This record gives sequence, structure tokens and C-alpha cells, in this order.
Amino acid sequence: MYLTSLKNTHKINIVIGTIIVFLIAGIIAVFVRHRTFLKNTAPPPPPENSEANLSIKNFRHVATENGINKWTLEASSASLYSAENMARLNDISVVFFMKDNQNLTVKANKGLLNSKTNDMTVSGNIIAETSQYTLTTESLNYMHGSHMIKIDKPVEINGPLMTLNADTMAYNINTGTITCEGNIKGSFSELRKNTQDK
Repeated sequence: MYLTSLKNTHKINIVIGTIIVFLIAGIIAVFVRHRTFLKNTAPPPPPENSEANLSIKNFRHVATENGINKWTLEASSASLYSAENMARLNDISVVFFMKDNQNLTVKANKGLLNSKTNDMTVSGNIIAETSQYTLTTESLNYMHGSHMIKIDKPVEINGPLMTLNADTMAYNINTGTITCEGNIKGSFSELRKNTQDK
């Protein structure tokens, strides 16, 4: 009776030990498969952490709409990332073609261009100029679909009729409307013409 009991106990221990081994093996297998799945489904790295597909010197890009040139961009160098439809740019100059044959030229140290949407972000020593006004700031976003320029950094505008400082600014290229917000300070004057009677 005692010997039989020992044999039964030994069999139970073997069964329990086998179950534990299978459980541990199953947990390890699930863990490995989960790690592999996460690795394979991880999102692609951003442009700054991935290698460019192509690097170009003296890069040039033209944005058109209904066959009309809306703006041109030139950069001393560009790194293109095809998977993200992005171009990382250095030493940028952008010319926006506005109504009444007026141009807006924007220069910046660096930027990002979405080659699919033509949206753009530039930063560093930004100078934007028209024939009469000069704007300076450190960061600027351009949305091609709405033709809007948005600036979320302090901005300063200087010209013969106006000086203006604000925390943020939005500019509609099509209508010429400027919207400023936050700590707005400025001065305005009327253009006066002196005429002489002959």
C-alpha cells in the first residue's frame, strides 16, 4: 500500500512538472512572437532618424495650381525621404506669386517640404519681404491647400506705413488678410502725397 502510494505521488509530480515546463515554454513562445510582431509593425522612423533616399545640391521645386505657378522654392541642399514624401532643406528661398504682380520672398536656414501636399515648415532667421514690408521671425508654417501662412513665434513687421509686433500671426496669401494675436504692439501712419500747383 505504501509503495503504491509513493508510485502514485511520483507520477503526479511528473505530470505537474511536465505541465509547468509546457506553461513556461508557452509563455516564452508568446513573448517572442509578441516582440517580433511589435518589431515588424513599428512605424517608420522620422526623417531625422532614417537615411535619405537621395541628396541633391541646388534643389528647386515649383508648386503649380491649374497650370499656374503659385510659388517656387530653392535650397542649397535637400535630403529626400520617399517613404514619408518629405524633403529636408537647407538655406531656403521661397517666392510666392501674389495678385497685382506682387511677390513675397521668404528666406530661412532650414525647413521641411511635403512633396505630396506642398505644405512646408521653415525655421531659423526667417526674413519675409514684399516690395514695402519686411517680416522677421523664427518659425513659419505654410498650408498649400488654404494658401495660409501661420506663425506661432513672435513676429515683427516693418514698413513705411506700419511697424507691428505680435506673438502669433496668420496671413492669407490670396486675400492679403493679416490676423495677429497676443501682445500686439505697433504704430500706423497714413501715406501722404505732396502736390504742387503748376
